[in-house]
Amino acid sequence: MPTRESPDERARKIVSSVLKATQRDASQTAIAAAMGCSESTVSRLLSDHLEKLALVLSHAGLRVVGAEMRCFPPDYVDALLLMARQHLNQVQTVKTLEWD
Repeated sequence: MPTRESPDERARKIVSSVLKATQRDASQTAIAAAMGCSESTVSRLLSDHLEKLALVLSHAGLRVVGAEMRCFPPDYVDALLLMARQHLNQVQTVKTLEWD
């Protein structure tokens, strides 16, 4: 089982994820337009408040992931992996996968 990361480590990952996402081409421009503010306001929010906000999220037990990502409970994934391993351990050749 992986070791749990500290809130500070998780906060650093949050900061990194947010900065990576907001530094893409025209990303801050699109964010500013959606928020109805200037690009400089978005930039100032990120530079002045991102680290503190990341710590708040981290201490609240939250993470930041891309919108395309999906989250699954670890016990569910562990169960799927166990079933997959058990089945794959029985497979010796392609013939093993054929149905009669």
